Amino acid sequence: MDSKEFIANVRRSLGREAGAPPPAPPDATYLALSNQQVKSKAQAISRDLEANADEYMALLEKSAEEAGWRVARCENATEAANHILNIVRDVEATSVLFSGHSALDDLHLDAALSGTGVQLEAMVLDDNSDKKAQRDDFRQKAINADIGITGVDYAVAETGTAVLLAQKGVSRVVSLLPPVHIAVVEKGQVLPSLDELFTLRRKEFLNDKLGSYMNLISGPSRSADIEYQIVTGVHGPGEVHMVLIG
Repeated sequence: MDSKEFIANVRRSLGREAGAPPPAPPDATYLALSNQQVKSKAQAISRDLEANADEYMALLEKSAEEAGWRVARCENATEAANHILNIVRDVEATSVLFSGHSALDDLHLDAALSGTGVQLEAMVLDDNSDKKAQRDDFRQKAINADIGITGVDYAVAETGTAVLLAQKGVSRVVSLLPPVHIAVVEKGQVLPSLDELFTLRRKEFLNDKLGSYMNLISGPSRSADIEYQIVTGVHGPGEVHMVLIG
C-alpha cells in the first residue's frame, strides 16, 4: 500500500471527501479560544457537575465496570474504608501505599487497617529532606507494595477513566507500580466526557498550572504485544478497583 492509498483509506474512515475542507475543531479543544472564553466554559462545566452529580456517578459506575474496573458504590467514607479493608484481606496484602489526595483523609486508613498487620505508608514528600532520595525510595517501595491507593482529580463518565494530575503529595508510581490499584472517586469529581476534561486542562494551561503529567487510567493494564493476545498486568496493575463515594 503506497502513501496515497493509505491517506485515502484514512479519509474514507473519517467520512470525508477528497478536497473537502477540514471540519471545524470542537470548542473543547480549540486552541484559538481566548482565556476568557475558556474560563466561561470551565465555569459552565462546574455548574453542570454540581447539577448532575448523581447522574454522572451512575454513568461512571456503568462505564468503569465495562472498562474492567471492580466498582463499589459507597454511601460514605466509613463504608468506603470498610470496602478497602475487604480488598486488602482478599488479596492478602502486607504492604499498602497511599497518595496525598484529600479524598483519602476522611477514610482514616490507619484506623481502618489497624490490627491487620498491614504496613501502611503515605507517599508524600518531606520538603525538609532530600527529594531525589525520597523519590528513589518511594519507587522501590511501590515496586514491592501489594496495593496502591489514590484519589482522583477527575473521573470521566464516558470512558470509565480515572484522571490523576501532577501535584504536591501525589506520586504517580502509587497507581502504576503495585499490582493492585484502588482509586477513590467522590461525587462532584465526575465529568461527562473527555471534552470537559480538555477544557479544564486548557484553562490550567492558560493559568500556567498545567503540571508535568496527566495519567488517564481506564481499567487494568492491558497489552497485546505478544501474538496479539490480550494480557493484563504487563505494564501496570492487573487488578483495579474504583470506589465511588456518594
